[in-house]
Amino acid sequence: MTIVAVIDGISPQAEECVRLLGWPVAAEPGDGSRETHRAVMVREHFSAEALRDCLSPPWVGGIEVAGTGHYPVGSCFRRHLAEGGLGLSLRSDTAYGGDIALPFAEALTARLLDPESDTFDLEFVIQEMVSNALLHGNLRVGGIDTDDGGGLDGFGQRIEAALADPERSGRRVQLSASLVGDRLEIAVEDDGPGFDHPDSHANPRRPHGLALLETMVSDLRTEEGGRRAIATLIIPTRQLRPEPLGLDSVRVLVVDDNLMNRVLMETLLRRMGVGRVEVVESGEKGLAAIEREKPDLILLDVMMPGMDGFEMCRRLRRIHPLTELPVIFVTALDGPADRTACFSVGGSDMVTKPVDANEIAARVGVHLRLGQAMDRLKSYQDRVHEELRAARGAQAALMPTLAELSAVRSRLGLVVDGRIESSSELGGDFWTVLPAGPNQMFLLVADFTGHGPVAAFNVFRLHLLLSRLPRQLPSPSALLDHLNLELKAVLRPGQFAAAFAALIDVETGVMTYAGAATPPPVLVAGGEAYFLDAAGPPLGAFADAEYEECSIEMPHGAALLAYSDALVESLGSDGVLVCDQPTLRDWVLGVQGGHSLADEVLARFRERVPGEPPDDLTLVCIRRP
Repeated sequence: MTIVAVIDGISPQAEECVRLLGWPVAAEPGDGSRETHRAVMVREHFSAEALRDCLSPPWVGGIEVAGTGHYPVGSCFRRHLAEGGLGLSLRSDTAYGGDIALPFAEALTARLLDPESDTFDLEFVIQEMVSNALLHGNLRVGGIDTDDGGGLDGFGQRIEAALADPERSGRRVQLSASLVGDRLEIAVEDDGPGFDHPDSHANPRRPHGLALLETMVSDLRTEEGGRRAIATLIIPTRQLRPEPLGLDSVRVLVVDDNLMNRVLMETLLRRMGVGRVEVVESGEKGLAAIEREKPDLILLDVMMPGMDGFEMCRRLRRIHPLTELPVIFVTALDGPADRTACFSVGGSDMVTKPVDANEIAARVGVHLRLGQAMDRLKSYQDRVHEELRAARGAQAALMPTLAELSAVRSRLGLVVDGRIESSSELGGDFWTVLPAGPNQMFLLVADFTGHGPVAAFNVFRLHLLLSRLPRQLPSPSALLDHLNLELKAVLRPGQFAAAFAALIDVETGVMTYAGAATPPPVLVAGGEAYFLDAAGPPLGAFADAEYEECSIEMPHGAALLAYSDALVESLGSDGVLVCDQPTLRDWVLGVQGGHSLADEVLARFRERVPGEPPDDLTLVCIRRP
């Protein structure tokens, strides 16, 4: 949805600031075209008249650019306008001196809700949020009953002093709101130092002036240290404005050899609000019209000279499937065999002649709205797929890079190779190497319960915890102790992680390790395969968990394989385990010297489980050539 900033009498510096928002800039509202219905009034200062006008169509709000704040609009302000909402960005003295809660509530009701809705609660919520931003945020005067005392007289004096201070009175307060579904979100953003500032005068009996609202809204939160307050209200269905059909961009093709029928259909469709209607008199011309531009719906007569409706429908279905292009047959044939014939050639629906205008409107409306819903669903799926792809890329960036692994090889002579196969767009597996002493390296492999976005979010949590570790890392058991307590505090009930932590010392040739509910890693040395006992409670499940630490020699020529449980718990198409311990022992012992255990085992696994694995699968190999 395009937002147009309509500027008048502002400085070049302020105009450049508005242009940086990315909105088109105009000198006047325009002629009522689609774009200018989303016009924002931009002025250096707002008069009382301009303040009222900027909330009436075609305006969707106003921005008063004069002020001491850094930015004329905040993040919520921009998002709410993009979602079809309203917004006001004003100096503190303008907002304090004008009545903005009532006109803003009335404008919201008129634009987004049922015009008969009661605006009292909405007005009160807006008034309290704006007052909170002004008194505790921008003007910094607190309330009447603050510790400064003075009662009402003292409060008035503090207000006058604040409004006389150009720096405080010029700070902006930004009020915005939008409706998504049945939820109305209201945000107020200010330029103050935040409610958590040590000089804040907020009364603990009424923190930030927002406690009164907690019983009136479904959700209330503050962000940016109190500089942004966001309230969410659930609007009863009866108070929501009925959505229009929104058919102005829809194209309908009418195919009928009878002129009167074509005129009648076009008239009915135009009356419904269909933006584009094309009429043709034969099946051949109908197919040609579809080839030029695919319509959203076809109204098709059956009995026509030359190519009849049945044949035309058969041919178009070779190109456009039933789910992509609905066809409503309009015919005088109404017997059971006729109906069967209409649907067997690919018809979506049928209406019998003589047509009933209400029936035509109802059936056409249903199919067009269904098509619009499918388009929105596809757009949503495409957006989610793109966001998941980006998130998957971000998750992959958490793993060690080739440059980091190359540095490990140069410094310690260890060859590290890791593979992750996700069972969904996002996974819950993670592995990394961490620097330790001059001749040491840490390995951590973790597997969170489940897979998908929730498990992936926990991976990011773990990566953040690792970034906060001290430079001198603890032992493997101490590392698991630390991570367990941190994850226990943030993971939801039922969520936990299996993990394997190892400290490899290339000077002594010893690996010290500890495990948390992880399958036993395999150490291949001297032609033998040793399964390491890495039992221990899972991370994030028990606050008093303890992790036992063990040590084993890792001589030159040895290789370690750590993996997630998907390797040894996945079933083949015959319902039998793909890889039990004896099978895994055979696999790793069959790997030629110098080859990666991770690559070779993964190749064997894929032979038996082609395609996407049933669960996230991680394989990490460390070789000591």
